[in-house]
Amino acid sequence: MLGKTSMQREGLLAAMRYNPALRQNSMILFGLNALYVGFGVVMGVVNGGMPTVMRAQGIDIATAGWIYLLYLPFGLTFLWAPVIDRIRLPFLSRRLGWIVTMQGIAVLGIAVVAFNEGASPLALFVFGFGIVVAIATMDIALDALAVQVISPDWRSVASATKLAALSVGTMLGGGVFVALSGVLGWQTTFLILAGLLGLLLCPVLALRGLDDPRFNPRVASENSGGASLMRLLRTPVLRMRLFLLTVACCIMFPLVGLNRLMLVDIGVPIGEIGWIVGTLGPLSMLVTSAVSIPLMRYMGLVRSMLVFAALAFVALLAMAYGFSFENHLVAIVGAVAIGAGVSGIYVILATKIIGWSAGTQPATDYAAYYGISRFGSTLMTVAAAQVVPLVNWGLFYAAGAAALFAMVFLLLTLIGRND
Repeated sequence: MLGKTSMQREGLLAAMRYNPALRQNSMILFGLNALYVGFGVVMGVVNGGMPTVMRAQGIDIATAGWIYLLYLPFGLTFLWAPVIDRIRLPFLSRRLGWIVTMQGIAVLGIAVVAFNEGASPLALFVFGFGIVVAIATMDIALDALAVQVISPDWRSVASATKLAALSVGTMLGGGVFVALSGVLGWQTTFLILAGLLGLLLCPVLALRGLDDPRFNPRVASENSGGASLMRLLRTPVLRMRLFLLTVACCIMFPLVGLNRLMLVDIGVPIGEIGWIVGTLGPLSMLVTSAVSIPLMRYMGLVRSMLVFAALAFVALLAMAYGFSFENHLVAIVGAVAIGAGVSGIYVILATKIIGWSAGTQPATDYAAYYGISRFGSTLMTVAAAQVVPLVNWGLFYAAGAAALFAMVFLLLTLIGRND
């Protein structure tokens, strides 16, 4: 077995040596996904950890739900994305200048937080908001770089590996980071996070030449001086894409974002939620990213989406059953599976978004597709947290299953297009 594995590894290395396109695309994905890991870490801390800790401390669901507002900058990036397309910073390249600057600001902000444990909650919230804005802005430039340097035949692989990178980051931020913060202490935990984000910046610097119009025709065709969100909104086809994508996200993400609160309500210990859901959830997304590549290749985007939608539907039934009968195991399995199902659907959507954004204003278009849908889904998650106490988790998941069923029909035409 070891000999066979060694031969496979040597064969892959030989293929990369004699296939420049494979070597270049592998280098591109490595550089991009290193930063997506860091992005996932920050998202995991904001989205997966704090609401759960607050709920475990006895704070009601509605109050805990307001912490998701810290997630809003991720959904508002479309407001300043045209600036990223229009302005080039006076160092590195058009995209890398923004990436390095914003990641550096985030690292500095986290280091400041590490040495201010006793600061007021308002001050810490302001620092946290600034860090999230910097990371979100870095993500705009990173996505624009991805649109420009990823070749069309690698888009499905890129969207799947992006999910894998985000899953690893979410596992670190929403699982390991939260579970170990009490052991390591405030200062050490945040300094480790700052160091990790700094380290993950290094691989993308090797892509500088690919972000140069002298070597990349797609960069040369950019007309970023007139980048505008209204350019996208004026086109009926693009508006319809954006509308359907936003509706889909508003249905999917509340079903994923609130499941840990449900587990607290049925008595699952906070440690189990942090280690089991916080770890197995992202691991299930890693499996999804690996499975989605051959699925999309051999079954196509539409059939692949139906497979993941079926998984999400079964997961909702499991969570409703687990809540109704206070069955911890079934509820946890459902909480993990819903993340895998929704992630699979989003990989397929992301594959389309890369192609949709390959125009003259990639940062603006990509941020609009991701940001507006993310903004809408964040508000819907906050609203859902206010609604759950008025009904119950069983009815919430039943309504979610019906909405998911309707969403699939809405997306069939959008995903089936060849544009």
